[in-house]
This record gives sequence, C-alpha cells and structure tokens, in this order.
Amino acid sequence: MSEDDPLESVGKELRAERERYVAEVLESRPFQDALNYLESITAHMLLAQSYVHLQGSRFSAGEDYLLFRFAPHLSEAALAVMFCAKEGMQNAARRELRFLLEAAVKLSSRDTHDDATTFEDRLAGLGDKGKRFEDYVDELLYFEEFEKPEEANAEALSLYSELSQYVHASVPQFESTMARSRRGESPGMETVATLNKFNKLVFRVYDLVLVRIFYGVGLSLAGDIFTTTLDDQPKWRFHKGKFVGRMSQCFDYKHERRVRRGEI
Repeated sequence: MSEDDPLESVGKELRAERERYVAEVLESRPFQDALNYLESITAHMLLAQSYVHLQGSRFSAGEDYLLFRFAPHLSEAALAVMFCAKEGMQNAARRELRFLLEAAVKLSSRDTHDDATTFEDRLAGLGDKGKRFEDYVDELLYFEEFEKPEEANAEALSLYSELSQYVHASVPQFESTMARSRRGESPGMETVATLNKFNKLVFRVYDLVLVRIFYGVGLSLAGDIFTTTLDDQPKWRFHKGKFVGRMSQCFDYKHERRVRRGEI
C-alpha cells in the first residue's frame, strides 16, 4: 500500500488518537478510580441483594413474591450496566438502568397490591397495558418509619423520565452526543468527568432499587440485615444513600443499635 494512501493515513491518525486517549485518560489515576468506584457500587448493590435473598429464604412464602423470584434478572442488569459502562457504552448502560428501576418499582407494587394474594395474581397484574409507570409508583408502600416517602417517589419518576430518553432515538440523546463531541469526546472515549457523572446516576438508581428490595422482605428481616450485617460494614457504599439511609433509620429501635448507643 502506498505511503500516500489516504486510508492508511486516516488509520494512523485514529490509532494515534486511541493511544493518546489510553495513555492520558484511560490509564490515569482519576479515571481508574472512577472505574473502581463503579465496580464497588455494583458489588455492594449485589452484596445487599444476596443478604436479602438469604434472609428471604427464611420466609416460607418468599417464592410467591415477584421481586424475590426476579432477583437474578436484577443482578444480571446491574452487571450489564457495569460491563457496558466500562467499555464506554453508556447509552446501553442507561437502558439497563431504566429496566432495573422499572422492574423494582413494578414488582414491588404488585407484590403488595390489594388484589394480589398469590404469585399468579401478582404476575398477571404486570400485563395491564393501561397502567403507566406513574401508577405503579403511586401504589408503592414504605415502612411506617420511613421519612418522606413522597420524595423517594419523586426521585423514581425523575430518574425514569431521564433514563427513558435513551430507550428510543430522541432529541436529548442527540444533544448529549453532540455536546460531548464538541468537548472532543468520541464514542467510547469519555472523560473522567463524564464517567463520574454517570456513576452518580448509577448510585441514585441503585439507592432506590435497594429500598424496594429491602422492603420486600419486611421490616423485621430487613432490620436484621442492617443491624447484624451491614452495620458492621462501614465501608458499604449505600450507607451514604439518601433513601437507603432513611430506610436504615427505620431500625434505630433495634436492640443492637440501642446497645451501641449506650441506651441499654
């Protein structure tokens, strides 16, 4: 191939651009820290889900509840979010986040609905095509001690609206892509600022999803998870979650916490 071949010249430029990106961004400490953070919030979300599964197995009717039986799909989606984002495929990762949020809300709503007393009833209710996401959110229940549940519902609606922009081709999706292009970010070559922003989005979604998962095993079993396991893991990321934190406060009455506070 001739040295003057334009295709060869373009290829060299692309390879050089990729090599610069790897050296200056991908292998940098801030970018690697952001990737490690994404891995950690994924792992900590899955860890909490495994605790819920173990506690839920003590509940003989656990298999009758949608959220309990659907847990493997939630884990699969969380892993897909991480793997896609690590490869720079944030749009695909956002679609998985929307699935996670929608599934957690809908299944949690059906599990506690007045007209659903069996697994079959709960499952059948998911086929209601006239029901919107907002309707499922309105039906969500929270522990009595959970502060300001309306704020959690508002967050769910806000996140769902934002994530829905990435399910189909949309103006906001194009605008986001063009804005990144103006900053010199080509597909799969995002900056650390872009990755950090995405990580915050992931955390917000997982924070809400975990509230629904914990609620699914009931006040007593969820309280046991916090006071006998998670309280002993101060580095668990979601202690800092806005809504997981509120759920955690629901268990301040527990004997273990009263002992730690010196009340007993």
